[in-house]
Amino acid sequence: MNFARRALLWLTLACAAPLACAEEGAASIAAPTTSTALPPLHFAATVPGGAHMQPLRCATPTRTAQTPPRPVEGGTPPAGSDEEELPLTQQQEQELRKEALPAPTLDDLRKALPHEEWLKVMHQRIRDVASSRVARIGVWGGSHMAAEYFVGELRRQWQGRYGAGGPGHVNLLYGLPGIRLPVNAMCRQGRWQHELAPRAVGAAALSAGLGLFMVNSREAGAFIEIDPGNASAAAVRTITLHFLRQAEGGMLTLVVDDVPVGQIDTKGPLALGSVQIKGMAALSRIKLVAQGREPVGLLGVYAEADQGVVLDNFGIAGASGAFWTTVHSELMQQATAQRPYELVMLAYGTNDVTGAHWDPQDYRRRFETTMEAMRQVMPQALCVLITPGDRVTTSKVRSVVRDRNGRTRKVVQTRYDLKTFPQRHMEAARIQREVGQRHQCMTWDFSLEMRKAGGAYDLMKKQPPWMARDLIHLTPLGYQEMAKVYAKWLGL
Repeated sequence: MNFARRALLWLTLACAAPLACAEEGAASIAAPTTSTALPPLHFAATVPGGAHMQPLRCATPTRTAQTPPRPVEGGTPPAGSDEEELPLTQQQEQELRKEALPAPTLDDLRKALPHEEWLKVMHQRIRDVASSRVARIGVWGGSHMAAEYFVGELRRQWQGRYGAGGPGHVNLLYGLPGIRLPVNAMCRQGRWQHELAPRAVGAAALSAGLGLFMVNSREAGAFIEIDPGNASAAAVRTITLHFLRQAEGGMLTLVVDDVPVGQIDTKGPLALGSVQIKGMAALSRIKLVAQGREPVGLLGVYAEADQGVVLDNFGIAGASGAFWTTVHSELMQQATAQRPYELVMLAYGTNDVTGAHWDPQDYRRRFETTMEAMRQVMPQALCVLITPGDRVTTSKVRSVVRDRNGRTRKVVQTRYDLKTFPQRHMEAARIQREVGQRHQCMTWDFSLEMRKAGGAYDLMKKQPPWMARDLIHLTPLGYQEMAKVYAKWLGL
């Protein structure tokens, strides 16, 4: 019996098991020749695995938008500019530092410590679960998390303590600026569109999964292929797909390790469906192929080992905490019923305190709504809030100067505001701590820890720098170092 026939036989046997197919629902995986009878909503199948395949290479490289580097004081202007960049004078530097927030006091640091009893409960829960199966930790946030540098270091720390459970969430939004993956590769061909949870209050709710997005296609032959290998060296033995069941849903063909396994019928009443593929040995590849013009909606792909810790990174550059309030909560609840979490981390704020004017009371109301929405979906999970980090804004002052010989030249100088956004982020952190306490969440004050290390301005001037030139994001090194500080706060 050849490999493909063995795979389909195991699929048939899995479907014959009561737990695999007994549920009523409207999505299935089945051999392409099966009937169109109403199939189950959640399906599990077993395949051989163990294929040793070459690393996946994408036919068309994914390109992301790149922002030209911004000049910093004493640096050179962008290519083609006739302006000369002037550094701050010693007096300007002194005046600038007078505006900075004071360093955290011992009392500030004491208030920011986690409760010892809570840490004990957290570690005991993760330890107990990870010793026999996968213990899941979910991380939601904006670009600080999406870049993977912070989360990647945190994943390394957790998995080093309690075992590597695999890479977890494979973000199907990969290709958008600022999103990196914890797996070897993801290739996409054909027309795929993405939808994010809307920011506007009162907007129509999005049919989304745990990542607060949906990726969909109406093009026959469009596919997404994933190589789930990862740096932790944990063998991926389970791949789970969350998809949208919808009234006009189409068909997806599922291919595992280059072997066609079956088809997923996504037509039916609105719901979140799941397909779990288990390998008797490590899995090397999964491919999802749209079969017609009817829409197919993908809500998440997850790659896991048999036990240990998994960190699902749901970071999206530009994300807002308001995303939680503009998705169908019933779909989110269905997702967590299939994929429960021991610990959740929400890292929002940087994208929610922008603008010329910021109202702390309005922010408090909106963040309260975010927390209520999260707790509606995950009422029992342990929880940590990660506040926005320190941030500095800049402006350019341009002028024309004349030298002693009467010649003129254009000059530009960068001025730094070390007060406005550091104060906002400090206030946002206080609000998050107060709101979080009412929802049984601990709070890690990212801005306080950055100010303790010198603040965004000084972190930019470190050699090598910890802060990127935009003075909003950190460098890869900066993210890794701050993740180590957070891991220590967690008792790792």
